[in-house]
Amino acid sequence: MPTIAARSAGSAWGAGIASALCYGITPIVAIMAFGDGVSPSVLVTLRGFVGAAALLAFCALTHRLRALPRGPALGLFAVCGPLFGAQILAYFAAIERTGAQLAVIVIHVYPVFVIALVWWQTRRPVSRAVVTVCAVLCVGIALVAGTAAGVAEPVGVGLAVISAAGYAGYFVCGERWVHRVDAVTATALVTLGSAVSVGVVAAVTHADFAIGAGGWAAVISQGLILIPIGIGGALYAVRRLGSVPVSLLGLLEPVIAILLAAALLGERLTLPQWAGVGIVLVACAALPRVTRAD
Repeated sequence: MPTIAARSAGSAWGAGIASALCYGITPIVAIMAFGDGVSPSVLVTLRGFVGAAALLAFCALTHRLRALPRGPALGLFAVCGPLFGAQILAYFAAIERTGAQLAVIVIHVYPVFVIALVWWQTRRPVSRAVVTVCAVLCVGIALVAGTAAGVAEPVGVGLAVISAAGYAGYFVCGERWVHRVDAVTATALVTLGSAVSVGVVAAVTHADFAIGAGGWAAVISQGLILIPIGIGGALYAVRRLGSVPVSLLGLLEPVIAILLAAALLGERLTLPQWAGVGIVLVACAALPRVTRAD
């Protein structure tokens, strides 16, 4: 019979895979929402409020909101929230223009921005191995950004790169506060902050919040299922497996998105783009190891 430790590890791997599956499904659900007339800003706003409500309710029921430190909580809500909102808005806008396959691969350049931001903050030397892997990653992204006709929709690719930079900024800025607020509560605060900030953008730009049943299905599925399981599964897996194995599980996200986009949306990649996908996945797998050695 399997030991308790083995069962715990098995459940952690299952949670990590479930998280990657949710994140891989997210761009597909977003495209379906766009097809139903939902704009990226409206989708980000509504799914954020639904997800934040669910997470905050869970936090209240589990007494996680008691003695919440105000400074870190405010930082997560007012700084990390808008950063996360901006990056997910750029990500969904990129998906709307390029399709799921291109956007989900291009956004995986974000570790390069994380390394650059940490270097800018600390001025610690970056090893040649890290620089080499980052360069290889950029080559892969360049290949993915090409199409059979030559060049992908440039605005969409640019938005995906901006999203990657925003994701990196969210990670680096949030590091100072997440150690003082439990992970689930921190996620709820960031999700709420992103919904409020993007909601302001949607209101100023007169976005149409009158969405149909298909749009609400996308909003609710993302807010109540994909966000909680994606985040909760990753947190559970990190607690028991560590960050390196879970970061490698994250490589399933673009694979899942690419396969689902091909099966459900009819999206196709060219041979050079598939080569770029392989390069990106290998480089992403190598980054945690070389940074850990560094």
